[in-house]
Amino acid sequence: MSAIKRQFKRIPLWITVDYAAILHMPSAMRDWLLDSASLTLRIKAYCQANQLGCFSVRLLSQGMGIPSNDEMQRLKLKSRRYALIREVALYCGDTPLIYARTVIPVTTLTGTQRRLGHLGNRPLGEFLFAQPELHRDVMEIALVKAGHQLFDSALSCIIQTPEQIWARRSVFRLGQKPLLVAEVFLPEVLSKSHHHGFIPPVHPVLTASFSSTGRTGGDA
Repeated sequence: MSAIKRQFKRIPLWITVDYAAILHMPSAMRDWLLDSASLTLRIKAYCQANQLGCFSVRLLSQGMGIPSNDEMQRLKLKSRRYALIREVALYCGDTPLIYARTVIPVTTLTGTQRRLGHLGNRPLGEFLFAQPELHRDVMEIALVKAGHQLFDSALSCIIQTPEQIWARRSVFRLGQKPLLVAEVFLPEVLSKSHHHGFIPPVHPVLTASFSSTGRTGGDA
């Protein structure tokens, strides 16, 4: 697919999850944002439990590009270094629930990790959680608003335009090889939850600053 070259118009304010941040989250979003398990697994269970159609991943865009400034800082990349940028949406049937953006430095795409560049419509998590050396850094959350490129990208697969949407992101490490995964919770997550009922987290919700290690975490 064509290379992704655009830069973010504005950068969301990403903050580390702590008790103060938790208090400012809407209660309906809290369990989604703080669930430390695989988001793909939770969405799959949600689709099945509520008979919303089959789970699927749709590749929106993938190519080599220059990450935004905050992404470069989070990954500790030197300025103007290229990375593989992958954008997908997680669906229940024909309804998109999650938009995800993954930034994979070129230096990560070596050895076994070369497969990350050939996932297509397969979930990233299916690869990540099969790796024995997977580690997740501190999680951050943000309230993404109009004017942020992340907002515009996330809404490209839905019709309605909310005033703001919640997102989370964290760096995953495969050994010493990092990649940054940002997950945006589209409005349909809440509307479907309210209509069809609550799906409990797959893994206990974390209620303090994230310093997670091991094989728990979200995915795209």
